[in-house]
Amino acid sequence: MSRSKTDIKAFLIAPEKWLAEQQVSGSSHEALQACALANAIQSEKQALKREKARKAEVAKDFKTVAPGSREHDQLVENMRVASDAFKEVERRLKETERALQEALAALVVDEITPPPLFHIPSSTSAAEPFKVRELAEGEYQAWSAFVRSLENVPNYCLPAWSGIIEEAFSHPTRVWIAVSNDGRILGGVPLTILNSRLFGRFAVSVPFFNYGGVLTRYKNVAYGILEHLKGVREQEAWKHIEIRTMQPGLALPSLSRKVSMILPLPSNTPEMDRRLGAKVRAQCKKAEAVEPRIRIGGLALLDDFYRVFSINMRDLGTPVYSKVWFRTILSRPAVRASLAVVYVQDKPVSAGFLLGHNRMLEIPWASTVRSANAMDCNMWMYRQILDYAITEGYYFFDFGRSTMEAGTYRFKKQWGAVPFEHHWYYILPEGGEVPAINPDNPKYQLAIAVWKRLPVWVTRLVGPSLVKYIP
Repeated sequence: MSRSKTDIKAFLIAPEKWLAEQQVSGSSHEALQACALANAIQSEKQALKREKARKAEVAKDFKTVAPGSREHDQLVENMRVASDAFKEVERRLKETERALQEALAALVVDEITPPPLFHIPSSTSAAEPFKVRELAEGEYQAWSAFVRSLENVPNYCLPAWSGIIEEAFSHPTRVWIAVSNDGRILGGVPLTILNSRLFGRFAVSVPFFNYGGVLTRYKNVAYGILEHLKGVREQEAWKHIEIRTMQPGLALPSLSRKVSMILPLPSNTPEMDRRLGAKVRAQCKKAEAVEPRIRIGGLALLDDFYRVFSINMRDLGTPVYSKVWFRTILSRPAVRASLAVVYVQDKPVSAGFLLGHNRMLEIPWASTVRSANAMDCNMWMYRQILDYAITEGYYFFDFGRSTMEAGTYRFKKQWGAVPFEHHWYYILPEGGEVPAINPDNPKYQLAIAVWKRLPVWVTRLVGPSLVKYIP
């Protein structure tokens, strides 16, 4: 999406030329409205010149009268009136220019830029032979350089994240690479290994997040890596390998029920307001009655974030992550992480965890306590976060993963977010079924119902030891 501001000056100089360049009909209602605003601006500019000249005339007359005289007092009054008139015309001019800016922005057909999601080009293949093997200990620097060389590489495939996951959960990550005969890395896949009594031993690329997968510029290399991993799964006695990608067509059993809801961002907050529409704006404004305030920061907000998050997770019947998990992420300088917390009467009621990467701000975790839902504090929080994303220069906002047409999908869609389909692939033993280690699985419904009734302090104590194995 274009981030340049609409050029009012160009439109004022030659409106017909500007409309032609944007391929907008000059007879459309919107174009005629923009032309009317342009005429009003020209009139206001002329009026501003007249009021400025009037002030100059009054100022010149001060040289001809004695201070303190009746004529001097009259000139002081004339200057006050002239200054007030000048300020009023100046105010009207700024308002009209702002209205024209918004009108032109609505007319501009932006070049649509897709969000920075990693895809393997379908038409490219490596011409040279390669072999697939596990990354050796001394090759991590070369692997890191390769990963960073890829366009739109997933955030969670960067080396920092395997260290975060191992530090917080003790899950090791191993990497399998495709290497040319001269030793160059052509592709690879990081696999994090989870091992629990409840779910068995399996590997995921990448657990706890939406974006992982095979990293390469070549489709045949991706196929070669996946074929090799079939033998790795058998050799390691893993129940399955799960590979989370946005890449279609990798010829393995897969699930595509989930989508990422991503919103292209404008270059300014007034344009964001215009795009949202009256209904969403009204919901956001409703919260202002309780005078909410938002803080965006780091570790200093962790306790308040975690209080809201753990209460909401209990209410949803979902085991909660440990505070250590979030602290580990926030403590890594290589990761662009921050917290947003909304307060009402100095009590935290809504919170979000923000991660920035590749011109996109993602909110993988967000929560609001039930008592604040009636106040629309959740809507207000998201509106403030969108403003923050725009101010920080992000091009996209990722609302996170949803099931198509579910409640969270509809919530995100109302903001203008667009769905992008996930493709999660599975390497299974012969005759094996695709696993369903998630809250949508009917066999977990009783456990979810029981969890909702537990005291929050119990869920904070027990939850982390369970959720670390739910990827």
